[in-house]
Amino acid sequence: MNHLSKLNKLLDSGEAVISIVVPVRERQNVLRSLYDTLTFHLTLPVYLWNLGDPEHFRIIECGASDEERVVLLDGFEVGAAAEVTPGSNALAALKSIKNSDTNGVFILENIPSCMQEREGAILRQLLINISSDITAQKTSKFLILLVTDEVELPASLSGLIESLELPYPDVSELENLISTYLPTLIGATVGADLVQSLATAAAGLHTEDIKAGLRQAVLDSDGFPGNDVSLVRSLLDYKINRFRSFNLNFVPEPNVHDFGGLDNLKRFIQDAKRDFQTDARAANIPLPKGCLLVGSPGTGKTLAANVSARELGFPLVSIDTGAIVAGGVMYLKRLLNRVEACAPVVLYFDELDKLFTALTVSGEDSGSRHILGILLTWLQDKRSAVFVVATLNRLDVLPPELTRVGRFDEIFYVGFPNAFERKQIISLHAARFDERYRDGGDSLTQQEWKIILNKTVNCTGAELARMVEKAARSLFHSGKPMVIDLPILLQQRDAIVPLYMRDTDRILAIENRARGFAQPASSPDCSEYAPPIKSYWGD
Repeated sequence: MNHLSKLNKLLDSGEAVISIVVPVRERQNVLRSLYDTLTFHLTLPVYLWNLGDPEHFRIIECGASDEERVVLLDGFEVGAAAEVTPGSNALAALKSIKNSDTNGVFILENIPSCMQEREGAILRQLLINISSDITAQKTSKFLILLVTDEVELPASLSGLIESLELPYPDVSELENLISTYLPTLIGATVGADLVQSLATAAAGLHTEDIKAGLRQAVLDSDGFPGNDVSLVRSLLDYKINRFRSFNLNFVPEPNVHDFGGLDNLKRFIQDAKRDFQTDARAANIPLPKGCLLVGSPGTGKTLAANVSARELGFPLVSIDTGAIVAGGVMYLKRLLNRVEACAPVVLYFDELDKLFTALTVSGEDSGSRHILGILLTWLQDKRSAVFVVATLNRLDVLPPELTRVGRFDEIFYVGFPNAFERKQIISLHAARFDERYRDGGDSLTQQEWKIILNKTVNCTGAELARMVEKAARSLFHSGKPMVIDLPILLQQRDAIVPLYMRDTDRILAIENRARGFAQPASSPDCSEYAPPIKSYWGD
């Protein structure tokens, strides 16, 4: 059982109770693996108990055929619990193990969820007692808590009970699975190039998900074999949908335009791209960790994250911070494991500051503290090709442990675009509608540019994009040629009330706090469009 190879070592070292966390879809595979390993390693019978049949422990045997993976035979009776509740049933099962002379490996499913009942304190103490008794008496009893419902062990037990988690298949395991399973679906051998492409597409999925995705991909791919691209695309679409069920958005190739300005950030991304290459490993250059982007809403932080993934040539996995708060520590651990299985990848945390708002409001929040601990440890010890980009509005909300040197490579302040950057942004968006702006073209005179740039001071990139889009829509609705000139731009600029004007105090507070900690994402504007430097004596 190579995917849980640590299990035998734990058993040999005297661990009496072990927790194994697995996705519910992998339950049958894990039971089969547990049976194969434990019966060979310990020469003991394997018993299974769950709430589906709470009055019996059923002995497990495994059939030879793929369809008959696990056979449940009669074992011994637990007896009816005093009350028909999950907690009382689990309590009766544990007592029967404690009082029985039967030796073996006892697999109990989803005991942590039963501990949320009123009998939880008794269940916790009984597990502690059983563990102590088995260790002291050196009996041939072992308990495996099989967790498929994603409920974490209570803190009082996590220090006593070793916990294992089913890892994701590595590259060689993925290729072996695909090269053996796919031919059974199509009746033909599969080339090495296709196997490699499918393995890349399947990274971050467990075995049964991959098999289901391959079955669906074969059905969706008309004319296969021969249409390899369609097969890979179908498997990738399946993976994208599966990731959505975990509140993750997987983007294989971010389809975004370049962003104007932010030249310091662009150079940082280009340097990170070189640091991910193999010759950097030979020079002992550490893998890049990522960056924090702080600034006011609408200044282009999210766009910069997407463009960063495109420039690195990595897929993008974005995560909702609200899902982390709701899912807690176990959700975050599983998420990070899944993301690392997809490496190389860009992991994007949007509005990271919302994850730690509770810490500043109430002074202390255990849930946020635990999440912070997991995130800090992972960022510090990360050895995988996962580049983290986190955006936020308020840097002062983050705990200082998260912003110290070693967690992220850089912290950038993404402010309001300067004059030259505003020109770039307007030109980029105008080129979508007016071909005169394409390929470096320019339809405005220098004086006209100065007029519109002076009128758009303290406008965000999003507001500039909106201004150009409204100008194009106005021309389209009126049936006029798509000529985005100064008058139509000024007209649409007057129709926009910038965020800076609507919330000046908070915007200035964000800007002033960030500038003391972060380096600017843009160089100073030295173009001919930069406003003149003024002093007390004039220009």
